[in-house]
Amino acid sequence: MDPLSFLAWRFWYFFRDPVRRPPPGRNVVFPADGCVLYVREVAAGALPNPVKAGVAVPLDDWLGTAPPEDGGILIGIYMTPLSVHYNRAPVSGRIATVVARPAQGENLSMARAFMRLVWNMPPFEEDSRHILQNARNTIVIAGDFPVVVIQMADRFVSEVDCFVAPGQQVEKGDKIGLIRMGSQCDLFIPRSAGVSVTCKPGDKGLAGETILGTY
Repeated sequence: MDPLSFLAWRFWYFFRDPVRRPPPGRNVVFPADGCVLYVREVAAGALPNPVKAGVAVPLDDWLGTAPPEDGGILIGIYMTPLSVHYNRAPVSGRIATVVARPAQGENLSMARAFMRLVWNMPPFEEDSRHILQNARNTIVIAGDFPVVVIQMADRFVSEVDCFVAPGQQVEKGDKIGLIRMGSQCDLFIPRSAGVSVTCKPGDKGLAGETILGTY
C-alpha cells in the first residue's frame, strides 16, 4: 500500500460513518459491522470457554457485569480493518450500566480469529485468548429485555470509546461507541427474552441495520 492510500484508509475510510436505517418491528440488530465468530447457548452462570479447552468460565467474567440468572445466547462479531467501527444499539432502551475494564495483562492480537474466518476454519474463536484478556467496555441496555454489548479492544487499541452513560435513552441503531483498528463486539441476549436468533457463524452484518434475531 502506498503512503497516500494508507493515509486515506487510516484517517478517512476507517472512520467513515455511513447512514444506517434500523428496520422496524420487534427485532435485534447487529451492534457492530463484521463477521459472526460464534453463536453460543449459555447455561445459567457459566459457559464452556474455547480459550481454556472447554473449562467453564463464569459468565460475569466474560460479560464484565452480572448476567441474568437464566442464561441466554452469546454472539461474537469480529470487526475487520475494513469494517465501519462505530457500534450501535441493537435494541431501543435505557442505558442501565456502563463498565470499563482494562486489559488483564496486555492486549493480544485478534489476528488468529481473523485468519480462521478468512480460511473458513470453524470454530473461528479457537484459542482466541484476547476474548478474556483484552481491555473491554460493557454496556447494558434495558429495553423490552436487557441486552449486554461488550466492546473488545485489539492489540493496538489502548481503549474503546463509549458515547453513552447510565440513564440515557437510546433508540435501536443509535451510535453507542467506537473501537479503533480491528476489534470484536459481543452481544448477550437472555433466554427469557424469547429471541429467535437468525444469524450463524460466518454470516456478515451491518451495525444498526442487519437483523440478527426476532421476538
